[in-house]
Amino acid sequence: MKLVTIIIRTHNQEGLVSKAIKSVLNQTLSRDKFDILVVNDSSTDNTSKILERHKKDIIVMNVNNKNYVKTLNDGIRNTKTDFLILLDGDDTFEPSILEKMFNVIENDENVSFVYSDYYETDEKGNKKIVNTDNILNCLAGGIMFKKQIFDDLGYYDENLVFPEYDLLIKLKQKYKGRRIHEPLFNYFRHSKSITADKDLVERGKKQLFKKYGEIKELRDY
Repeated sequence: MKLVTIIIRTHNQEGLVSKAIKSVLNQTLSRDKFDILVVNDSSTDNTSKILERHKKDIIVMNVNNKNYVKTLNDGIRNTKTDFLILLDGDDTFEPSILEKMFNVIENDENVSFVYSDYYETDEKGNKKIVNTDNILNCLAGGIMFKKQIFDDLGYYDENLVFPEYDLLIKLKQKYKGRRIHEPLFNYFRHSKSITADKDLVERGKKQLFKKYGEIKELRDY
């Protein structure tokens, strides 16, 4: 019986998505405990052909959203397991992330989500560890959730620039999380990242401030 679903969302990432999938297949958690659901949103490059090469290891869901948040929600709604974790098609997991997070969330019924520090690498290859003692340093990816959370709180708000922060704010108000004090996944920040668009970042911040008031913990980009 599968217990965890890894949701990989991808759009025109022919040069990267295979690496993301392989990082999940290379996990220390037993393979019979997790599914890999790849949500392919409107890709027009060779992404679909690459996913076909991995067909024995993954479940592919093709959508035509052209909206990364809706694509994420579609993946969550189609998750059949009790736990899920998100991974973007241009990021990768460290080999022990699933085992370490699953051991925490399975063995403590009070814990509803588990997160960790992570590596952030830019296009020049500069790499740093992002410390998540402030939970708003987290990203949508790399957090293991109980699926029930989304049934209780609702899904990611498709009208927000930063729906992941909206969810994290609601999470910390209602649920208990656990942080693992080591970097367990790799986030690659590049020129196509949402956070590279300064105007979009400011619009996203204003949306959150309007909803919650000033948020001092919000990370600066």
